[in-house]
Amino acid sequence: MNGNINKQIATLFSILLFAIATRGQVAIHGRIWAAGKAVGGVRIELRDEGDNKMLAYTFSDGQGKYNLQTVRSGPFSLLFTALSFKPVSLPIMALRADTLIDVQLSAGGVERLQEVIVHSKRPYRLGKDTIELAVKSFLQGDERTVEDLLKKIPGIQVGTDGSIKIGDKEVQKVMVEGDDFFEKGYRLLTQSMSVRPLKKIQILQRYSHNKQLKGIENSNKIALNLELEEDSKAQWIGSLDAQIVPIGPKYHQASANLMNFGKKNKYYLLGTTNNNGFDAVSSINHLIQSGSPHEPGQIGVGITTPTLIDNTPNIPGFDHKRTNFNNDKLLSLNTILNPTAQLKIKWLGFANPTKKTFYRNTVQDYHLQDNQFTNTEDHQFKRKIDNYFTKLELQFEPHKDAILTYTGTLGSLGKIDLGTLVFNGVQSEERTKSNGYVTNQNISYSHKFSNRDVLVSSLRWIKQQTPIDYNINKFYYEDLFGVKDIYAVQQHIANNLMYIGATTHYVSRRSNGDFFQLAFNMDYQQQQLNTELKLLSNPTGLGDSVSSPSGFSNAMDFNVFQTNINTKYTFKRGLWELTPRLEVGMVQNILIDFGKSKSKNNVVLSPGLSGKWGLHEKGRLEADFYFQQQNATSTQLVPNYYTTGVRNFIRGMDNLAALSSSGAALTYTYGSLTDRFFANFSAGHQILFDYVGISSRLDPNFSLVQQVLLKDKKSSYFKGDFNYYLRAVHGNFRLDLGMNATDYANLVEGVGSRRIRAASYDYGLSFRSAWNSKLNIYMGYTLQHVNYRTEGKLILNNSRGFLNVFFSMSKNIQCNLKNESYRFGSLMGKRSKIYCFSDFTLSYEMKKHRTRFNIIAKNIFNTKFFRNVELTDMYNSSTEYRLLPGYISFGLDLSF
Repeated sequence: MNGNINKQIATLFSILLFAIATRGQVAIHGRIWAAGKAVGGVRIELRDEGDNKMLAYTFSDGQGKYNLQTVRSGPFSLLFTALSFKPVSLPIMALRADTLIDVQLSAGGVERLQEVIVHSKRPYRLGKDTIELAVKSFLQGDERTVEDLLKKIPGIQVGTDGSIKIGDKEVQKVMVEGDDFFEKGYRLLTQSMSVRPLKKIQILQRYSHNKQLKGIENSNKIALNLELEEDSKAQWIGSLDAQIVPIGPKYHQASANLMNFGKKNKYYLLGTTNNNGFDAVSSINHLIQSGSPHEPGQIGVGITTPTLIDNTPNIPGFDHKRTNFNNDKLLSLNTILNPTAQLKIKWLGFANPTKKTFYRNTVQDYHLQDNQFTNTEDHQFKRKIDNYFTKLELQFEPHKDAILTYTGTLGSLGKIDLGTLVFNGVQSEERTKSNGYVTNQNISYSHKFSNRDVLVSSLRWIKQQTPIDYNINKFYYEDLFGVKDIYAVQQHIANNLMYIGATTHYVSRRSNGDFFQLAFNMDYQQQQLNTELKLLSNPTGLGDSVSSPSGFSNAMDFNVFQTNINTKYTFKRGLWELTPRLEVGMVQNILIDFGKSKSKNNVVLSPGLSGKWGLHEKGRLEADFYFQQQNATSTQLVPNYYTTGVRNFIRGMDNLAALSSSGAALTYTYGSLTDRFFANFSAGHQILFDYVGISSRLDPNFSLVQQVLLKDKKSSYFKGDFNYYLRAVHGNFRLDLGMNATDYANLVEGVGSRRIRAASYDYGLSFRSAWNSKLNIYMGYTLQHVNYRTEGKLILNNSRGFLNVFFSMSKNIQCNLKNESYRFGSLMGKRSKIYCFSDFTLSYEMKKHRTRFNIIAKNIFNTKFFRNVELTDMYNSSTEYRLLPGYISFGLDLSF
């Protein structure tokens, strides 16, 4: 009953808000006369009587007619000016929908104008490699954080996880006043830092992390720099934000930012806590695994222990904050010090105790000839995370042409999952525990021999331990192991990594613009993966009896030593450039399992050719062709089975193979985000001559997956985004198109080899207004078409629509209504359903006191569950997720 009342109230409120926001425009029209004749070319201005701000203007035509429109009601002043006539100003207190005002002008006034110079300030400024955006040009009034602002800028895409893209390139870092705290973990900054102190946003193109490489490196990286207002520099500024729900579910959110960005020293302190679904630590992995893999002098970027068991639900395209039952806490302390002109010290540290609860109910339907069955899983688990991490970076410049950099990290990463699972009607308890650590040490030295030549050398050492203990107190595997009277299953995994690597890059820019790079790399990696599956029985009650089934334990030690040389040369001639490249290496693999050793040496050869062509002033075409060979990973080679969850067991292939592939990609870019029309188009095709596929044995209670070496997997993709600013409606239209198609094979016991073709097609159209009025909107619709062709054809259509309305009731009062709807295609006999969500925010701002009061209504329709469907090459699934209920919170946002 209460839910229906809430829906009725929310619907009535939404209709009322929409009626206020879209009320009919007032039309002011008439004719202008002088001495009985119509006067053309008269400028008519409509101004606000209070602050004399111009709201609209026009000119009379040859017949003296004019027409103005406004959504305001007054009071106004209407000003008529023309050469050789006295200006006329008419005060207007109120307007009807159709207001007629005729005016008689009298001779006089200015007969001849002196020289007039008009200064027009654009919202952006272009430099050679920099686009500079004026922040005030994009503010609409409801922005709180830097991320809120970035979402308003055409051409900048902010993903649901906080990642930032410009065109098809992801931003590498977000700096403040030229210094970077978090590298690719910039979400900690953009999702927390207040927008108030910002003056400009600089988009840095062809960005180089190493300043010695600037102007020499052939870079296509992008970074952002936030420039502050003068009165916000070199002093302590910050913000406090708090939200609380006084009635109903006890949700809260609170955060505090304290920062000081001086010329020499910078400090940024962040503390946050919430249980309303906001993921405060979404970018921590980017901090732990930092670095840019394609930058000269970098080696070992992304090296980490593999993830073997992961219970985290994944809902693509859906706002995960609605399903995130959490209790997050984060304390982050960060500083950049410049004690001397030659020395820079950067330190960051954070503590992240977090609790999360996940709820999902899944139905999986298998239809593979004789393998036809349905599994149900009702899963609820609680996760406790304790992450502690610190990073120290020292940068020393003995002279202007040399930089010595040390970077060291140390992290303690703990996680415990406690789950309650009802699998096919049988309840069990799961426990997954991991308590590991990681350390990553890197030393880099750059020496600039001239304005065109740089040598960069690095040495990196990584050590990581990620042990996992998995327990389940039910035995579903009688048919697999042929035993009974088992009351629990346990698995311990020792997951250890040690890595050491060294590299030297020589980078040179020729006088004619040509570019040359030569690199020598050498690294050694040891991956230890020890697993043991235990079956626990207690027939006598005197103690546990433990057995370990054959083929379900591993004592793997995988050692890889490789050396390689890679080089590339760019020929630059006029509007085009051509870059051939070549990588040649030797890889020595040694795999030890329970003392038995086998080894194989692979020669890897990876040539490639890329080119760029400036077709015209605004159009650029890029192409890339490659052949690549790479080594198999440790998880693809695990000799025996290990469990990854309640019913899944997997093992690697028995082949120390080098995997070969080739492909081509084409990209066309027209204009940039400062143009009225800009577009990005890319397409590609890839052939995997060798790839790791799967051979499966399926049973309702278990799945055995053997990784196998297969041939000829083909994939193609296309994506494009087209942006156009239409002056007639003062808004930006965006069209997104995408396609992914894959043709591959897998093996199923009892079925044989299956050839599969999977394809997805994505379409999206959106409009964001840039109206100089109280009302602005952002609306769009996306459609996804998914199909699988195996023994038959399966089709799934998903869609999402959204409408966000921002309305400024006055200078101090703003409201924001966000609406979105989801619809998924029907599968497994279930009809498709539309899920609607609405959130409303009402804000009152005291600008003099830099304070904002908020009333926020979340999930107005109180939607409690959300079900999405998924197609795979093995089964179809329908998963229901529990959502955070609707609530109303009151908040305070204070900047100082």
